[in-house]
Amino acid sequence: MKRSVDHASLRRLTLSSLSLLIGCVIYAQDIAIGTWRTHFSYKNAKELVVTSDKIFCASTNGLFSRSLASGETRKLSKIDGLSDVGISTMAYNESENVLVLGYRSGFADFIYENEIRSVSDLAKSNLDIEKTINDVAFNAQSTFLATDFGILTLNTSTAKVTENFVQIGTGGNEVQVFQIYSKNDSLFIRTNEGIQSGSLSQNLLDFNNWSRYPGSAGYKNLMLLNEKLYVTSGSDLLTRAGASWNDTGIDLPAGAVNLFDVANELFTADDNGNIFQLSGNTFQQILSTNLTAINDIEAVSSGYVFADDSTGLVDQAGFNLSPDGPISDVFSNFRVIRSELYGFHAPSPFSYNGSIQRESFSVFASGFWEDRTISGFANVSDVATVNNGLFFSSIGDGLYNEEADEILIDIPGSSAELDTVITALAADDRLWISSFRNNDPIHLLQTDGSWISYPSIFDDDYLTIDLSETGIGWLGSGSGAITVINPDENETELISTSDGLPASFIDIDISVEDNAWVATSNGPALFPDASFIFFSSEALLPTFDNRVLFQGEQINAVMTDGGNRIWFGTNSGVWVYNENTSEQVAVFNEGNSPLPSNRIIQLAYNATNGEVFIYTDRGMVSYRSASSLGGGIHRNVNIFPNPVRPEYQGLVGLTGLAKDVEVKVTDLNGNLVTKLNSNGGTASWNLRDNRGGQVTTGIYLFFSSTENGEETYVGKIAVIR
Repeated sequence: MKRSVDHASLRRLTLSSLSLLIGCVIYAQDIAIGTWRTHFSYKNAKELVVTSDKIFCASTNGLFSRSLASGETRKLSKIDGLSDVGISTMAYNESENVLVLGYRSGFADFIYENEIRSVSDLAKSNLDIEKTINDVAFNAQSTFLATDFGILTLNTSTAKVTENFVQIGTGGNEVQVFQIYSKNDSLFIRTNEGIQSGSLSQNLLDFNNWSRYPGSAGYKNLMLLNEKLYVTSGSDLLTRAGASWNDTGIDLPAGAVNLFDVANELFTADDNGNIFQLSGNTFQQILSTNLTAINDIEAVSSGYVFADDSTGLVDQAGFNLSPDGPISDVFSNFRVIRSELYGFHAPSPFSYNGSIQRESFSVFASGFWEDRTISGFANVSDVATVNNGLFFSSIGDGLYNEEADEILIDIPGSSAELDTVITALAADDRLWISSFRNNDPIHLLQTDGSWISYPSIFDDDYLTIDLSETGIGWLGSGSGAITVINPDENETELISTSDGLPASFIDIDISVEDNAWVATSNGPALFPDASFIFFSSEALLPTFDNRVLFQGEQINAVMTDGGNRIWFGTNSGVWVYNENTSEQVAVFNEGNSPLPSNRIIQLAYNATNGEVFIYTDRGMVSYRSASSLGGGIHRNVNIFPNPVRPEYQGLVGLTGLAKDVEVKVTDLNGNLVTKLNSNGGTASWNLRDNRGGQVTTGIYLFFSSTENGEETYVGKIAVIR
């Protein structure tokens, strides 16, 4: 394996910066154009590390630190310079003052006082194995990473690979190393073959120099504590004596699985939240909590803190110490309403049988996540607004009218045998409802409270609803076809591969120009003039660089922004094109952005500020695009940031502009500095003049007017260099 290390000296996150920036946890309601933020859940806490002044807590996809002195938290991610998401293990070396993170992808980060060094040897290798780093141990100047191919050894102070202990199993077999401990000059490891140990004074590249303990295959919870080596076999606690393992006669409490080293004492916890400490020849209960899935325990000055799989970081008094985030990293659907993102965690309508009741959903508002519930209404699946009133749908509980505080279960035509399963909502001046696999699967709730219902025209398992400019409904089905309905003329149309659709429908979005973009398993399709589909339903295949765009590739999500640009979510990242796909605007992937994964599942757009929410199979992030939905007039124009301070290196954004206007930038003397063109209602300025030079300290003015010159806007910004 090539021995290489990425010395990321310019990355922003370091141990010292965590002390300096600990108060910067509070995200602004808005972020600068061209910047990112993460939206990971911190409720599924997996592992803890406590240093002299902080707690580090890793969840399934997220990581955060918490100050022991102030209690302030800071979310940490690829935006701060980490290599990846999905931490599998972490450890702190106090003597070297370095925090080591191991990832499920095989990357490792060494976070020092003034820099991060990323180790990519395993992650970028061609080894056909699971690359998860399973455990970390330290000895003198060495760091040992336990992996599925053996042990990766690095110099702790440089993060450079020094050697690999591979093929160290019986007879030189390759073994999976699940746990590793270091004591004096010895290593103790738990592998798929069992427990073995070796002295670092010998050549551990030679499998003959490892001692093996027969009968230890299948043992769990290797623990080196106070000169004793422990393992568990079922509920039995064993310890090593000489070359054999002896049953201590001490059983784990009922419901307890894991062992924890808590300040050099042996702890365990059962599935009822009871905490036990080994005392003499028994585990004594010392504490009772409300936690049911404890993954880690650490001691702090105020008592104990716990990493729980469903609650997050919790202290001994029961207070949740995690930062805000969605309930889960797994979403069934999400939608932006009134600049708030509603994220849902409902079960699949295809498998729903009434047994799953997910009470809460997640809402991102004013820069923070919160959990919300509706009493008596679970498995929330979608939301829409009609005449400023919110309606929520449910997988199983029907429809909820927030304004009237009323749950409507008996949707017309609902099957008597099934709960009312609603997969999607949409609204113009009436509410569109998709009632999954019911006798009448499509319903319109009129403003007067009356219903219009459609029987199973072509299908009855509709999953999405999108509306054209004139209120034509485009409904995507689980069968892969699209049904189009004109409720005013009682017209219907089925769109399938016979109409030029390249493959089964996956997603639909109708642009501000009323064009229907369809994502399929074989590239995208375009239906111009979505309101007039009954006159021509033949799909167009968009092209780029004289080739059919994404031919043969699956498009998982499609979205159009306020500047009429098209965003495609694929299995290789996010691709952005102009309105006719003649220009590639941007490409975002794991390698060039904070995206946690290249597999994009869903996209959503905040038309007010241009923020694009990108949901992947490893959680959600968002990107502030240089666009927003523009209207006929300038309305509540916002300049961000203002003032521009010396350390700021990004773009200045103007939102709330009229659609597709020109903005002139001048100095206070009226001299033209540059001209900007808005994408929809947003324009961005790179703080350069029309010759490409950086502008100097001063006050600058923005002038804009609508095409007919009736609506004008004048604003100003302070630039400090």
